Amino acid sequence: MTPRSVSASELRPEFASPVDREIIDSLTSRTDEPPDTDAPSLPQIEFGSIGTSPGLDEYLADSQQGAQALLDLAIRLQNAGHIQRAVLAYERILDSTPAGGSPRLEAEETLANLKISLPIWNADSESAIPLEINLSTARAPETLQPALTALTELITIGSGNLCQPKFQIIPSSPPTQNLPSYPIAIWLTVPGEEPDKPSLAVITIAPQSDEEVTQKLTRGIFTLLKRRIESIGNLSTPLPLSEGEDAESALVNRITRLAWKQILETPFQSLQEGPPTGNTTDEEETPATPEDEER
Repeated sequence: MTPRSVSASELRPEFASPVDREIIDSLTSRTDEPPDTDAPSLPQIEFGSIGTSPGLDEYLADSQQGAQALLDLAIRLQNAGHIQRAVLAYERILDSTPAGGSPRLEAEETLANLKISLPIWNADSESAIPLEINLSTARAPETLQPALTALTELITIGSGNLCQPKFQIIPSSPPTQNLPSYPIAIWLTVPGEEPDKPSLAVITIAPQSDEEVTQKLTRGIFTLLKRRIESIGNLSTPLPLSEGEDAESALVNRITRLAWKQILETPFQSLQEGPPTGNTTDEEETPATPEDEER
């Protein structure tokens, strides 16, 4: 009753075949480690003249080294306690390098924590440049007041007090058809522009409730500012707002103080090439013109 042992050659004859050295050699050769290669080194940007006050365009010339080198600079400045210069380096990632990538996200997140702890860039409120924010609507002005108060603070912080927002409410006739809420047309005017002849298409928003007014107005103003940066063309265009993204944070942290300065000092009538016109895809609201609103 003892079971007979079975050899490997009887079960699987190929197990007993002679070793094929060519196969073994070919497999062994593939396990060789690749030759060592030198990884590209990250350029190290110098701090600059720490003893002197930096300008808003500090590290602009160094932006050609790339976003990662600017991020390394910003972190080193921050660790060394040079917070104002660190903020400028983070801002150069946003306005002077191609959009996208992890350095940009890290710069935005860090700026959200650093900017509110710094003194405002322009300590002289009298020298702030006015930005007229025109709002044409049939809504009662008092329903807009909470949003205007919040936006004044956001713009002041985001621009480092370079900008003095002034809201101009232009009453319009109620639409003939019944609507759940009245729309608001928004356009911006900087010194040197005529307010009744906006250079860019007006953005029309349609808040469904009073609670939505602040968020919708903020999204509309951010989009108009983004278009102006794109039209001036000297700096990188901010990333558009995604659906449901916090527009208030983007207004404060995604538009740099250097971009604010260029916006306020560049009337569109002075540009040789006209600004972009027509519909855009970076905002859900429908662009319109003041004449459209009057109709």
